Parts: sequence; C-alpha cells; structure tokens
Amino acid sequence: MVIVVDCGLLISPVDNRDKITIVNMTIFPSGTMNQPTSLHFLGAGVAAHVYALVARDVLGPHSLHITMLDRTHDVPDRTLCVWGSSSSSISAAAVAQWKYVRLGYGDQSIALDLGSMVYSQYTAASIRALADERLVVSREIGNATGPSPEASVSLDSCDRGVDLFPATISLLQHFRGWRIRTSRAIFDMEVATMMDFRVDQSHGVCFVYVLPYANNEALVECTVFSTSIWDAEQYEARLKDYIANIIGTSGYEIIATEVGVIPMTDRVPERLHGPSWIGIGTAGGLTKPTTGYTVARCVRDAERMMEAYQRTGEFAVPAPPPGRFRWYDKLLLRIIRDEPQEVPSILWTLFSRNPIEKILRFLDEETSITDEVQIFWSLPWRPFLRAIIRG
Repeated sequence: MVIVVDCGLLISPVDNRDKITIVNMTIFPSGTMNQPTSLHFLGAGVAAHVYALVARDVLGPHSLHITMLDRTHDVPDRTLCVWGSSSSSISAAAVAQWKYVRLGYGDQSIALDLGSMVYSQYTAASIRALADERLVVSREIGNATGPSPEASVSLDSCDRGVDLFPATISLLQHFRGWRIRTSRAIFDMEVATMMDFRVDQSHGVCFVYVLPYANNEALVECTVFSTSIWDAEQYEARLKDYIANIIGTSGYEIIATEVGVIPMTDRVPERLHGPSWIGIGTAGGLTKPTTGYTVARCVRDAERMMEAYQRTGEFAVPAPPPGRFRWYDKLLLRIIRDEPQEVPSILWTLFSRNPIEKILRFLDEETSITDEVQIFWSLPWRPFLRAIIRG
C-alpha cells in the first residue's frame, strides 16, 4: 500500500514557528499509483454497466480500465424500474419518472406521494448509453468462462450454479404488457400504478402495472406470481378487461409488447468464485425474491464494494443485509405458493396502513427492527403464522 500526503505550511500565531499540518491523504493499493484499476466484466448486461457507472463515481473516470466480455454486442430490449433517490450513479439514464404511485384492491384505489423519492424507469439501452458516454469500455466477443488474471477484479453476471443456500421455494414472476396509445387523453402523467389487484385472481397472484408516458400513452402490464408462466391469451384477457373497465377506454392501439420472467426463490448463490472473482446482478443473488427488483440493489452493492476497495485496496463481497430479511422473504414466498388468495389483501394492507417511504425502505432491507415490528403489526397475522408453522 502506498500513502501519498499533501502538506500545507501553517504559521503559529503565538510564536511564529513553522508548523506542518496534513491537509489531504490518499491511499493507493500497492503498485497502482500509475496503473488504473482494471474491471473485467463477465457478461455485458445491465448489472455490468451499473457497476461500471458506480465505479466511475467512486473511483474516478480516469482511474479505470474496463473490459466487458459477452457472446454478443446486442443490447437486450428490457425496461427496469427503481424507486429511490433521483441522484444516483444511474439517474441520468432514466427515461421516465413519477412522484406518485397508485395501488388498487377491491373497490378502492389510492395514490401515494413518494416524498423525497421518485419512481424511475430505465432501459437496458439507456443505461448502456450512459456508460458509453461517461466511460471508455472495451467490448469483447466470447464465452465468459472464467476470470481475467490481469484484472484487479472480475465481476461476473453468469450463474455458476454454486449455492450458498439452495432453493427450498421456487416460483416465477412473469408478465406480459402492452404499450398502448389511446384515442383521448386519459392518463395522469404524474402517477404510476404500481399494483392494481382489481383483476381476475385465478391461477396465481395477479396485478396490473401502468406506467404513463403521455396523457394518451402508457405501458399496461399484467404481472403474475405463480409456479409457471401462462399462455399469452391469459394475460391478454386480463389486459383487455382492465383497459376497458378500470382505465375506461376501448379506443386504443397496441404499439409494442413486453414479456418477461423473473425468478422468485429463496436460493442464495455463492458470490465469491475465486480470488477477485465476484458474482453480481441476479447471478450474485441481488434480485429481491419477493419483488423481482434488482437494479437499485446492484447500485447499493456496487457503492459498498467500490468504497471498500478505495479504503483497503482489495475487492471483496460486501456484507449481505441482516438475515431476518431472508426469513421475511421466505414467509411471503410460502404464502404466495400455498395461499395465493391471501396475497392481494396482505400487500394492499402493507401499503395502505403504513407510510410509503417506510415500506420502500423495508423492501430495500434498510429498516430497523422497530420499524419492522410496526409494519408486521399492521398486517393480517394468520397467513404469516400458518407460513411459520409450515416451516
């Protein structure tokens, strides 16, 4: 380790003797004073670009050498949503933002002010474009089979099939959405519908998600928690019903279709595959099992990883959140699997009886035990008791 100290000369006001004071001290990992930190990414998806952008902000753009190895240079057609601060390392890549979120259940609907947070949408293309604007990335074609011995660290988006904790519950979050343009102005552009359960609940937990981009254009998506994906007709029947009866229009055209599947499992993959070889993204266990959200967790994980490297000169796997959050996820996954009819009521109660910022911090695994006791006290307790008993 090399320590560089910048010194300033101060004059004592008492006896005019010279005194030296340290005004800045920088610690460089050994042998790296004139060498950039080399980040080698195995896989060039969203997670890789998120970690690269965070590294730029923490370590500085001129101190990095970045390579990304993948089978293709193609950018996946993916949209991703994140709640939180509007000033993160990826915030400039947002393609849309909302200050309010709506939830629906039964004959009720509520819109909640996110306060200091925003709900932001990104695309894989917008995040990559921001990385290309702010960084020099060397892109290589090939099979991402193992780490680079020349790199400071290899960050791996590929699932290596090694588990820290194997799965005991495996479900799917799957969805099909239409981007529609209506014949009249019907959408409130400040409000994103996060979960609306006012749809047929047979064959899995189902809700609709609405992201407006203009007063006559929005993504309307049918999302399901269940053990298997549906036929296209099952999603589309619910989309047609929701657009007609909740949004309240029959005059629209479909201009794009979005489909996807996200694992919902209590599996925890091993992240450390070897010296300076670390799993990231879904392959690193950073997808929240009960929500499917990954990007914000990658941002926080990358910040911790890069800040620790800046302090110590070593790349290491950041400490995971407290284990109680894994237990909470496992309980809700059991309820989704065994009592799906209870889930809409639980999630509606969660959001309608608690401050929205507290719930989002809870879902981000950043609450205190006191916060969590208050949250669980507000929920129907019988489904959770049954889930505990089922073990």
